[in-house]
Formats: sequence, C-alpha cells, structure tokens
Amino acid sequence: MNIIIPMAGKGTRLRPHTLTVPKPLIPVAGKPIIQRLVEGLAGSYGGPIEEIAFIVGDFGPEIERELIAIAEGLGAKGKIYHQEKALGVGHAIYCAWESMAGPCMIAFADTLFKADFAFDTNSDGVIWVQK
Repeated sequence: MNIIIPMAGKGTRLRPHTLTVPKPLIPVAGKPIIQRLVEGLAGSYGGPIEEIAFIVGDFGPEIERELIAIAEGLGAKGKIYHQEKALGVGHAIYCAWESMAGPCMIAFADTLFKADFAFDTNSDGVIWVQK
C-alpha cells in the first residue's frame, strides 16, 4: 500500500503559525499533524506501507528530510514530489502519478481524525466521508 499526501498549500489561514512551519508539521500533542495522520492510517490498514509520497510546495530540504524520516519511521520509503504552481488538489495528486501504481490511499495532510477504518482490498476504490 502507498499513501499519497498532498500538502503543497501555504497554510495562510493559520498565520502566523505557518510563517516558519508548514501546516502539516505543526505539532499537536507533541507530534506533527502529518505524523499523526500516517501513523493512524498505517495502524488502521494493518498491512505493510511500502511508500509514503508527500506532494509539497517550496518547503526546503530540511522539511523534506523531516518528511522522509517520518515515512522511514513507519518502515516505508518516503518520496517527495513538488507541485511548482498551485493548480489545485487534482493537479497535486497528478504530480505523484508514479506512486499510484498498485493499491494506494490519498489523505489530506491537514486532516486529523480518529476512526477504525475497514480496508476492503477487493474494491477498485473507496471514499470515506463524514456528514
């Protein structure tokens, strides 16, 4: 299973917190949001996570190294894709097309949730929503 995480936005609604730290790396209860997200998904899936693909804007090499370390902490390969222009979520996901081979899930980096997901590996696609 691959996890694809679009996170190229600038986080303008969380200013001034996001002036120096990208929104997905803001700590919540001692861990960055993005780390909580991937740990929760990996734990719910129960199988091996082969790759975590992060689609970023211009965050810089230090942030990219931190993201790779988060992936490696789960035993997965970390991969960085760059979205040069803010052309929307669909375009961001397209930037990571190489990571869409085989089973994958797409999760938004600024979404924190707690749920017990049932992964149906026989389905072609699943979308989870909350009313």
